[in-house]
Amino acid sequence: MKISIKFVRYSVSLVVSVMFTISCSTGIESTKAITMSRSERRETMPGAAERLSAQITSEQLGEWRAGKKFLVTDNKAAVLLERFPSAARIQVVDSVAGSVLRFDRISSRLTPGGDTVAVIEFKGEGYDYLYNTSRNLRDALHSLRGQDMPMMIDLDMVAAADTLLRGRKVWTRSRLWYDSIGNIVDGRKFDPVTITRVRPGIKVFPLAVEFTDEKRENAVMFMNVSSSDGIGAESRTFQSLFLLEDPRPLYSSVSPEIWENIKVGRVSSGMTKDECRLSLGNPSEVDAGHNWSSVIDIWRYRDGTYLQFQDGILVNYRH
Repeated sequence: MKISIKFVRYSVSLVVSVMFTISCSTGIESTKAITMSRSERRETMPGAAERLSAQITSEQLGEWRAGKKFLVTDNKAAVLLERFPSAARIQVVDSVAGSVLRFDRISSRLTPGGDTVAVIEFKGEGYDYLYNTSRNLRDALHSLRGQDMPMMIDLDMVAAADTLLRGRKVWTRSRLWYDSIGNIVDGRKFDPVTITRVRPGIKVFPLAVEFTDEKRENAVMFMNVSSSDGIGAESRTFQSLFLLEDPRPLYSSVSPEIWENIKVGRVSSGMTKDECRLSLGNPSEVDAGHNWSSVIDIWRYRDGTYLQFQDGILVNYRH
């Protein structure tokens, strides 16, 4: 049985045409790749805040002086530290968490493979500690910083951040606020606050930034710093938590009612995409398409929030 080339070409063309028609009829094409226009991705962060954030760091290992202090945040650090009773031991320490270790000196150790690695020696209450960096001495001296020490907080870095930030008036970018004992409280975006001090934070976020708002209520945000290998560069660093200038003038077209929604993380019908993004952040998934007369966009967030836009305006939501 012979099939003509013209018939095959016609059949393929017909199938493609039908598939295209079906796609246009359904209207919604799903994709998890979010492509934003330049205006949609506009940043509210002044460059000065990024430069200020870059100053919140700690010294390279080669610059450490004897007596430099570190706060141990987790007892699991004991797995990484070799501990030896010191000559001046007064009491037995069961948990290393909460201990303050003082840098003593840098030594070296020969590995079974013949490499020489840097070992950092600390002194604690009744014990001496060794931390094997697993890096050769030259690399460790120039690449390892205090903020890279696992499950430890560089107290010199905390003091430097406190000197740099204490008393500054800033505007919040995050609603994830805590009270003085670590309970989550209702926070607000773009609120003017004054930083009162910076103290040691927790294992994941080494800095706790305390501040007061315009009602003189106190709150805390936990802050990260960028490590030497780049980890933490986008996760709750200063520029992701605070603004140095009031962002309101950048959004003069936003009504006062909508601005209040944005500050407390709410949405309402009639809001634009930019306004919803300011309020809730970027969605984790976007479905884009159209019906016979309008462009339809559906945004989904990991917490279950669902937004539906028609021609760029919010018409339906679950939040």
